[in-house]
Amino acid sequence: METFGKSGCRRIVPGQYLAVDPKGRAVMIAAIEKQKLVYIMNRDDQARLTISSPLEAHKANTIVFDCCGVDVGFENPTFACLELDYEEADGDPTGEAAQMAQQTLTYYELDLGLNHVVRKYSEPLEDHANMLISVPGGNEVLAEC
Repeated sequence: METFGKSGCRRIVPGQYLAVDPKGRAVMIAAIEKQKLVYIMNRDDQARLTISSPLEAHKANTIVFDCCGVDVGFENPTFACLELDYEEADGDPTGEAAQMAQQTLTYYELDLGLNHVVRKYSEPLEDHANMLISVPGGNEVLAEC
């Protein structure tokens, strides 16, 4: 049994979002804010499921709207997250930075060879979205409003 945080549902305790690699090799568990954990899934010699220790993919001052696994075939497992960075908005008393904050579609790659998670790239979205849908058989994700 793994304990993620204190009692109750909190914004920085992972568990709000669950994303699974389409090949079943890894799972990402994310919180509403900041914390993301990735677990590698394997089978032992008796075909029992084994789960690795969590690998951290945290990003401070970030709100997560959704996560999903991306179908990349047999390449390293990749996860897409719909995020909003509020670092500038948090320090701006006028509120202008909050109005200008932009949602981003961020890709996290689990490097199975090196056993760590890398923030692969991030692209800003023109409009706000609420949900991500992985497209089967391609390296694409749809951002839905």
